[in-house]
Amino acid sequence: MIATKENPKWIALLKGEIHHTHFKFVAAAMMVSRCQRELALDASHQGIKKSLDQLHTFFTKYENLVKDDLNAIFG
Repeated sequence: MIATKENPKWIALLKGEIHHTHFKFVAAAMMVSRCQRELALDASHQGIKKSLDQLHTFFTKYENLVKDDLNAIFG
């Protein structure tokens, strides 16, 4: 089951504090990178929320494909 948006590891992943560099699902790595770049441009509360929403939506949509990455990040 995917972690809720309130889990602080999502923000840590967005801010680069969690360095999960060996994604098994390449599209997930691309999405994390994209959200990190967007956050670098707008680190306001709204910018964080927008990036978090996008990332969580992606991981929720592809939960079956990213389960190994989710376990590595949130394990």
